[in-house]
Amino acid sequence: MDARHPDARFEALVRDYGRLIRHAIRRAARTDAPRLADDIEQTVLVSLWQQVAREQAIDHPASYVYRAAVRETVRAIRRDRAQAARAEPAGEEVERVMTTGTTPEDDVRRREQRDALRASLETLAPDRARAVKAHLSGFSVEEIMALCGWPYQRARNLVARGMADLRAALRERGIS
Repeated sequence: MDARHPDARFEALVRDYGRLIRHAIRRAARTDAPRLADDIEQTVLVSLWQQVAREQAIDHPASYVYRAAVRETVRAIRRDRAQAARAEPAGEEVERVMTTGTTPEDDVRRREQRDALRASLETLAPDRARAVKAHLSGFSVEEIMALCGWPYQRARNLVARGMADLRAALRERGIS
């Protein structure tokens, strides 16, 4: 089959980046991953197939596939939570808080920490921020190197220095 044929291009992308799709879904979905992963993966593959069938160029396939997986995961979780909120009476929400041990204060503290992390990431140089975000998403230095097209030493240094800068910025915000 011709390598330019959409079926061959799609199969090559799935073969090369299928593991990345599953990894991105697991990382983005966290506790919802076991329940939603298969449906999300199918949605990502359909989206990828449509992109290939339209003969749209995918310049950076690893980045494209990763972003598509995260985007579809976020959408699926939002749909799932909205559906659960419509179906769940308020009494069950109280039960959830009692059984999980999370309080509204815990939720606020986590939200504040997440906001501080985002603000601290914005203070980093663009390449350092990119490397740190990938590292915090669970990518190894080798994977970051491949995704960003950097030499190994550059990727390793950007992660190390970026993490040091991030820790310093978080300390300045009172988060250690």
